[in-house]
Amino acid sequence: MPKWRLVRAGALLVLFALPACQITWREPVLQPLNSNRYYDSSLEITCAAAREVVTRLGLSVKESQEEERACLLETVFKVLSDSGDDPTEYLDKVAFVGVGPFIGGRYTLTVTTRDVRNSGTRVKVTTRVEGYVGEEFGYQVLRSKGLIEERVFAAIGESIGATPVEAN
Repeated sequence: MPKWRLVRAGALLVLFALPACQITWREPVLQPLNSNRYYDSSLEITCAAAREVVTRLGLSVKESQEEERACLLETVFKVLSDSGDDPTEYLDKVAFVGVGPFIGGRYTLTVTTRDVRNSGTRVKVTTRVEGYVGEEFGYQVLRSKGLIEERVFAAIGESIGATPVEAN
């Protein structure tokens, strides 16, 4: 087969096959949240700051456990509203909602403070965000965007006078 026929056949193939190809846009890959921070502070001071921050955010503590080397705070659900200036009050700002038909939402916080051997504390903040679909499906668990967690870390750092350091 002559060379020009191969080139022509290749060009025709590209000409007809190219429109069939689509460019598909993918959502960016979600990176895991870094929900740990280290503070250069004692366990007692950091735990008291965490309790103060949770209360200042308008959350009620459901369960509190304090041990020799750890402190745990778990809150009751806080309902997300549809109005206000605070971005942490909106479901679509604090969680990945996609195209879900959510009517409302709520979240809880769990703040765990642990004593670190080389003088300091590690604080872990976990937010459970739920979106309400309706009576048939109830609440669906959503992935947090980290806005609430960052606010808690910043407030704890401000309260104890230390800048949080991200864990590696």
